[in-house]
Amino acid sequence: MGFSSPLPLTVTDMDECSLDRTCDHSCINHPGTFACACNQGYTLYGFTHCGDTNECSVNNGGCQQVCVNTVGSYECQCHPGYKLHWNKKDCVASCDLSCIVKRTEKRLRKAIRTLRKAVHREQFHLQLSGMNLDVAKKPPRTSERQAESCGVGQGHGENQCVSCRAGTYYDGAQERCILCPNGTFQNEEGQITCEPCPRPGNSGTLKTPESWNVSECGGLCQPGEYSADGFAPCQLCALGTFQPEAGRTSCFPCGGGLPTKHQGATSFQDCETRVQCSPGHFYNTTTHRCIRCPAGTYQPEFGKDNCVSCPGNTTTDFDGSTNITQCKNRRCGGELGDFTGYIESPNYPGNYPANTECTWTINPPPKRRILIVVPEIFLPIEDDCGDYLVMRKTSSSNSVTTYETCQTYERPIAFTSRSKKLWIQFKSNEGNSARGFQVPYVTYDEDYQELIEDIVRDGRLYASENHQEILKVSAWLRRTWQLSTELPKYCWRRLLLLLRVATFQTWSLSWAKVSFIPSPDLIF
Repeated sequence: MGFSSPLPLTVTDMDECSLDRTCDHSCINHPGTFACACNQGYTLYGFTHCGDTNECSVNNGGCQQVCVNTVGSYECQCHPGYKLHWNKKDCVASCDLSCIVKRTEKRLRKAIRTLRKAVHREQFHLQLSGMNLDVAKKPPRTSERQAESCGVGQGHGENQCVSCRAGTYYDGAQERCILCPNGTFQNEEGQITCEPCPRPGNSGTLKTPESWNVSECGGLCQPGEYSADGFAPCQLCALGTFQPEAGRTSCFPCGGGLPTKHQGATSFQDCETRVQCSPGHFYNTTTHRCIRCPAGTYQPEFGKDNCVSCPGNTTTDFDGSTNITQCKNRRCGGELGDFTGYIESPNYPGNYPANTECTWTINPPPKRRILIVVPEIFLPIEDDCGDYLVMRKTSSSNSVTTYETCQTYERPIAFTSRSKKLWIQFKSNEGNSARGFQVPYVTYDEDYQELIEDIVRDGRLYASENHQEILKVSAWLRRTWQLSTELPKYCWRRLLLLLRVATFQTWSLSWAKVSFIPSPDLIF
């Protein structure tokens, strides 16, 4: 965005994404604003924060038997006697060790008998990866010896053995790894063959090579369908069952004897419940009643049979929550840095949680004092001072108090601490909530005490709305704090001058999105 000014200052659009700690994971800058995004397996909360998603809280993560949540992901597991299907969600019967031994012995005996007959009749032929191999009549070539020195499924690369990656296999004739041909797949490294897609030649045949997963073979059963292996031909989910995912071997029952509106249902919302539950509730298939979502969960949709767990370590203030914005991080408090830092209400810039208590302490190094700016603070005024922020020398209510409020103030204020160290407390009750605050501070050499107090007490610092908006720009404050920790006295005076001359014409622009770049003749 371009702006002009009659004063020697330039106003430019600010990229918040270039600043530290704007977003937990990814930041996307837009004209006039920005947005945060989270990595896969995480959910955005409080506008800028990311917490682990508990996939198992919704329909058991789609797992047929056991769902285990992990940080940033989850996995399905099976009960004893079963193994995980290729789709990583269904479970199929498996052999135990004795079963495997018996099957292997039976197959081995059959193979040995066949091999003996073939060798005896000189009918022994070997086909591997589409190649016919004969018994060697002379020692192998040097390159073949080199190939033999590598493990099965490995090729030579830069004088070392390299395993063929998933989606490829080792071709002995070409002595290298090649892509799996159409109609086959390979999801493991270091293999010498590719597995055929289920029912090759039908709709399940691959359209492109290098398939590393059987699900890429195509022809998967679609949501609302199932089959013994998850591939076509498929059947519609029967009445009273549903399946929201593709490639599944079964459908989930509605539970409680509930029917579905039709065959091929794809979600619990297709089940004909006796009552439709509103957001903040889930349908209990045992009692056939709507139950409020417990604390720590939420449900934004109608007619669901589950509630979604809040991400990470967040929780809700009460039960019956309807939105992710009601999930809040309660973490706060601690000992703060020696030179610069900030305090912020828990879950900031989202609303802070109810019934919370935070305590911070600032202990500057010797001969340093504390300067604080409260850009703005949002506390509900209708709670009779149930939520408040106080700064004083110690936890004693009789100690010297520097700042105390239980109201919303959108007019910024700067002040120095009345004591060399600060004890800070924020408390909220069970009533209304608000955005809270983010309050930066800086420590400075006590030799500048008189000068700093002159600056923050000068009424011209807050005289215009433009001055006030400058003090609300957190990025500008951070940069100023970094500069001011060791400023010589004459630079503090120049800083005050800079603030005073920054009296702009009244423009219609988003002050939260601008940075203030002084002209060269105003530089310290």
